[in-house]
Amino acid sequence: MGKISEHVFRVVNSASLAGWYKTVMGMQVTEDASAKTWTAFYPGEGVKLVFQEVASKGTTYKSNRDSCYWKIGVTVSDVDLARDKIMAAGTQVSVPTQFLDVGYLCHLADPNGFTIELLQHTFKQSFVKPIPDPRLALGQTAVIGQITTRSQDIEASLGLYRDSLGMKLLSIQDISDYGFCLYFLAFTAENPPDQDLNSTKNREWLWQRPYTTLEIQCRPGQSCVPMDKEGEGVDHITMEVEDYANIMTKLKADQSNSSFPDPDGVQLKLKFAIR
Repeated sequence: MGKISEHVFRVVNSASLAGWYKTVMGMQVTEDASAKTWTAFYPGEGVKLVFQEVASKGTTYKSNRDSCYWKIGVTVSDVDLARDKIMAAGTQVSVPTQFLDVGYLCHLADPNGFTIELLQHTFKQSFVKPIPDPRLALGQTAVIGQITTRSQDIEASLGLYRDSLGMKLLSIQDISDYGFCLYFLAFTAENPPDQDLNSTKNREWLWQRPYTTLEIQCRPGQSCVPMDKEGEGVDHITMEVEDYANIMTKLKADQSNSSFPDPDGVQLKLKFAIR
């Protein structure tokens, strides 16, 4: 089974940023001094965030609605508690809301400007408050549940991620009131509880998965600016796949560095998944 293994960022002051993810977001962190990187992660199956140090004289990162990259999502059982903890640590967080029949959520930015969404396991109306764990920074366990990208052509995106890389499409969420549709894919053998992928019954189940999903926002007619390759920004997303050689051949990708862009400019790097 494949997996989304690393989400790699180019940043200034990588040690400081890793410290923020440890202190404020409650992640574990490790340093690779030879590679000049720090890694932040929650225990379990979720993706690891890798921060590569870049020169301070380069461009700084600014979130852009036209970019092919949007955010990460951190899923928790109690969004209000997580927000209170983060606010108490000195970081501003938006007021949580129940966004349609999608989820109870809010947003913040890390010190380098990368967007984070806090997403609750359950809708506001079905929430049952859990017992907080004072040992944890957020008062509870957490998972990096989503990496969110944008697409101009969802069929091209599904052709890559589902049909070529072997990810499973778990949920389709039509948010026509806001002019977009969300598609959620993962490397998993699990099936959602309702085989109708448009069903709202699958959504709370999806927010409780222990692994990271790829969330693709498709807005008809939206522009998607490819990832920058210099200065601060998202460098690439690493995915491990079992049929590595055949996939690389099928995609006609450069096997010397195993890296290539998706149809909208999201840079990917493939590795062989060890069973």
